Amino acid sequence: MYNDNPLRTSDLRIHNQKMVLSRIYEARKAGISQSALVAKTGLKAPTIFRIFSRLKEQNLIEDVKDGDTENAADSVRKGRRPLVYKVRKDALYTLGVEFWASGISLGVFNFNGDQVFSRTEPLKAGISVQEVIDFIAIMVNEALENLKINRSKVIGLGVAAPGQVDVANRKVVSYSRIKGMKDLALADILEEKLGLTVILHNSCSVIALSEFQYGNYDHKDSLFTILLRNGVAGAFVNEKGIYITSQGTTMESGHIPVDPQGPACTCSIRGCLEAHLSALDKDNAKTGQPLFAGLEERLAKGDRQAEQIAAKAANCLFVVTKTIMRLFAPRSFLVLANGQKLSRAIAENLINFWRGESDAFVTVPPRIFSNNYNTLVFQKGASDLVISNYFNY
Repeated sequence: MYNDNPLRTSDLRIHNQKMVLSRIYEARKAGISQSALVAKTGLKAPTIFRIFSRLKEQNLIEDVKDGDTENAADSVRKGRRPLVYKVRKDALYTLGVEFWASGISLGVFNFNGDQVFSRTEPLKAGISVQEVIDFIAIMVNEALENLKINRSKVIGLGVAAPGQVDVANRKVVSYSRIKGMKDLALADILEEKLGLTVILHNSCSVIALSEFQYGNYDHKDSLFTILLRNGVAGAFVNEKGIYITSQGTTMESGHIPVDPQGPACTCSIRGCLEAHLSALDKDNAKTGQPLFAGLEERLAKGDRQAEQIAAKAANCLFVVTKTIMRLFAPRSFLVLANGQKLSRAIAENLINFWRGESDAFVTVPPRIFSNNYNTLVFQKGASDLVISNYFNY
C-alpha cells in the first residue's frame, strides 16, 4: 500500500538502530550474532554490519567472550566462533521511583537490567506534594553522585505514582493521602527539576506489569493484580500491556462499589471496596498504616479473629472480582498485600468463593495467585517504563 508519509532517511536510520539495539538488549548476557539479527529483523547484512559498527563506536555494545554463553560453547565444538554481541552494562542506566503516603523507594539499574542501587525511606504523616517532589529530587541526585554516574548516561526516570494517573497527559489526577496531589503535572515538574526524561504511570500498574513479566505465574497471559496498601488499587495486564481507559487514565478498581449503602469513601461516594476494607481495619485506616498491618503475625499464630478478618476482606474482593470478570474476563488474579500469609489467606478464601459460585458467564474460574509486595519489583517495573519508552521505535 502506498505510504504518503514515508520515513526520512535519517529517521529510518534511527529506527533501524533502535530496533537492532533492542534485540541485542533482549538477548541480555547471552548475546546475539549479526546473522541472527538479519533473520530476526529482515534487514540486509550490510545494513546490520553498519549498525553494529555505529553501536560499537558509541560504546553501547561489546562482544561476548569465549565461554560466556552456550552459543559460544557450541561454536567451539563446531570449530567456529560466531561474533556474538551484548549490550555494555555500564553504557546506560535507568532509574525507577515508587512512592505512596507512607514511603518512597528508588532503584538504579544498569543496561543489563541489574540493580546497582536501592534506597527506601519512610514519609512523614501529612507530607505535602512539594516535599515529596523535593525528596524524589534529593534521592535521585544523591544516588547519581554516589554512584558517579554522569547524567548523559541516564536514559530516564520511571515514576510509579499512587492514585489515578493520566498517562496520556503525564499527570496524577488525584491522590487524597498526600496534600496537594491533585491534577498534578508530576512528570513535567520532575523533568524540569532533574533534567532527565520522566515516564509516569500508576503504582499498581507498574507492579502489575513487573509481576506479569517476572513473577513466574502461570497466568495464561492475562493477569489482574489487586494491591492492598493504605488503600486498594487494581491493574489489568495482558499480552498487549497495561490497560488504560479511553481517556488515557489508569483504572480505579479500589473504588468499585460493593454496597451503595455501605460506609462513606474518600472518593465521595458510599460502599466502595476500599471503604469496606478500611472499615474492617479502622485503627490502621485512621493512623495511615497499610491495611491489615499486624495481621501477618496474628495469622502466623493461628489467630481465629485474624482469619475471620481475612475471610471478610476476601468476600468484599470476591464481589469486585465478579464485576471485573464481567468487564475484562482475566484468566487470573494476583493478590498483593503486606505479607505472604495475609496475601495467601485472602487468595485462598477467594479460591473457595469462586469454587462455590455458579456463574452463567464464567465457565472456568480464574486462577488466583498471591504474594507480598516488594519494593524491588516496584523499582524494576518503574525502570522498565523507561526502557520501553527508549526502544519505542
